[in-house]
Amino acid sequence: MADQLGKLFCCIRVYCPCLFNAPQGYGIPLVTFSDRKGKRVRISNYFVAGNGTALANVPLVQNRAYWEIKVVEAGKFCVGVCELTKTTLDSQLSDRKRSWVFSSKAMKTTIKKGDFLGLSYDLSDIRPVLKLYINGKLVRTMQCSKDAGDVYPAVSVSDGCVLEANFEGSVDKFQYGPPNTFPPIMFTRDIL
Repeated sequence: MADQLGKLFCCIRVYCPCLFNAPQGYGIPLVTFSDRKGKRVRISNYFVAGNGTALANVPLVQNRAYWEIKVVEAGKFCVGVCELTKTTLDSQLSDRKRSWVFSSKAMKTTIKKGDFLGLSYDLSDIRPVLKLYINGKLVRTMQCSKDAGDVYPAVSVSDGCVLEANFEGSVDKFQYGPPNTFPPIMFTRDIL
């Protein structure tokens, strides 16, 4: 019983630091890139560079979510979602079987340095839907597999591409903002 109470108070301390006189922002978990990345991928805070794939540290478990990716340096990239599988993360997302992505190679629009890519993921329909916005304008829609398990926001980079992610809109406000009724990605955690 004491162990369970200790876990409960630990969670309260993380989610409600103001109750413990902690400085503002302390203990609030952030959605960022995880250690699930390719061997040749470099991650620094929200920046991704190198060659390969990186996944966010939380799956998308909410009905709707929105996040943005800024192109810091142009190159080849893929943005989207993928399941956590045993497939190596050293290749591009477009090479993975259980991923749903938009590739810079397949886009009709030229993506340049400073462009913002918005992604929305909608689980509220029969099949999940992934949408891509470039600088606030909807450009592509993709239906994902209806039997998809937990998916993670993911990016892959190559040819000098550097991307910066904004998953929550809390560290920096979203540049273009989510479509109506799409909240930022929420950090989820198993309490028990």
